Amino acid sequence: MIEKKEFPQGFLWGASTSAFQVEGAAFEDGKGLTVADVRSAKKKDLQMDTTVSVDHYHNLEEDVLLMKELGMKSYRFSISWARIFPNGNDKEPNQKGIEFYHSLLDLLKENDIEPIVTMFHFDLPMGLVNQYGGWVSRKSIDDFVYYADFLFTEYGDKVKYWLTINEQSVIVSMPDMIGIDIENNSKQEVLKKAQIANYHMSIAQAKVFKLCHDKLPNSKIGPAISYLTALPATMKSSDLFAAKQLDDVHSFTLMDIAVRGEIPKYYKVMLENAGIFIEQSEEDIKTLKEGTADFLGVNWYCTTIVKKKEHYEERSWIYDQIEMIKDKDLLYTDWGWNLDPVGLRYALQRLNDRYPNVPVMITECGWSQKEQLEDGKVHDELRIKYLKEHIYQMYLAIEDGVNVIAFNPWSFIDILSSSDGMEKRYGLVYVDRDDFDEKSMKRYKKDSYYYYQDVIKTNGSTLIEEFSK
Repeated sequence: MIEKKEFPQGFLWGASTSAFQVEGAAFEDGKGLTVADVRSAKKKDLQMDTTVSVDHYHNLEEDVLLMKELGMKSYRFSISWARIFPNGNDKEPNQKGIEFYHSLLDLLKENDIEPIVTMFHFDLPMGLVNQYGGWVSRKSIDDFVYYADFLFTEYGDKVKYWLTINEQSVIVSMPDMIGIDIENNSKQEVLKKAQIANYHMSIAQAKVFKLCHDKLPNSKIGPAISYLTALPATMKSSDLFAAKQLDDVHSFTLMDIAVRGEIPKYYKVMLENAGIFIEQSEEDIKTLKEGTADFLGVNWYCTTIVKKKEHYEERSWIYDQIEMIKDKDLLYTDWGWNLDPVGLRYALQRLNDRYPNVPVMITECGWSQKEQLEDGKVHDELRIKYLKEHIYQMYLAIEDGVNVIAFNPWSFIDILSSSDGMEKRYGLVYVDRDDFDEKSMKRYKKDSYYYYQDVIKTNGSTLIEEFSK
């Protein structure tokens, strides 16, 4: 008999969102102000803000039923820190916020969907920024642990998989996302503050890893890391090394810290070359060693092709030493991200080479495009192509020996893009609204919804068979 080719039994087919991008209700039921709210409000004349978004907060039951119909086995979402603690470190939590996430978790359980919960996804409470500057201060470490401890106590019996911080390297490279003033500080000072914040987030995360292991021994916890996968524009060693350095700074440094429990030497050297010195105490070294991840969550979208600049400042940061190049043979979104599915297999193999047998969750992976609703339908052929080819390459990576346990593409439903509003659509489910008109807010299943539904139903076997012919 020929063995049926499919994904491993129990594979977590799902999809992802984040609180500030879908919930709306930004100023309802006691929720506090966040950096994400402030950032989006500054651009409300250009795009949708967080006030209503796609109103997941008031459409919880309908949205979870759509997840159930899709066949989702998991749902990766985030809890808004400021919906639980409006100022980030209040003595008493916000009861309405607590109840909202209990309602969501209970609905997921009723529909046999495994929650994968992110604690912090781009929406730092402004209260912490106003009190002491947010992550730039060491005070943030204790406040994040305090918040995490509450989540473990309140929801620990309902959540098996936890994610700590979403795309730490992205918010470090865009430091206004954590409340750092980028207008009234020099470029060097902003870089320094961002890297100090990076260090504090890493210490806080290690403490939370250990806390989870001590408090919830049956749960698993890991980071959600932006996995860049840089490729050299040429075979020149300067371009190869630039691609490696970009990967190291953006992705592997944080993976090394999370899995190996130490800050890699190459990262320290890069900091020093940029004129940044971070003192690491013996206590911090011990903290990192004692708190390591059970798995790696990776947000992977595309490859990034880079070329080393001919001229750059000697002590500049790696992002200022390179330029991004487009490959004329690849498809690109309107926002410059390519469709390079073999890159995913390559990226997953690199993870397995570096961290053998560490389980991997793909916590984001998706295709953005402008879309129109036509007679109640959305024909998103390119998203189907993206999903089909990336899922197959993921299957090949599993056959290679990579322990991929979940696939949660971005995003389940159309969301507020943090930089590009509602025009940049990622969802499997279309929401009838645009940047400036809420319209009906009705949900419509896109063609990709039905395609992914069949993939889940057959555990990938139909897709694999198609490629095997």
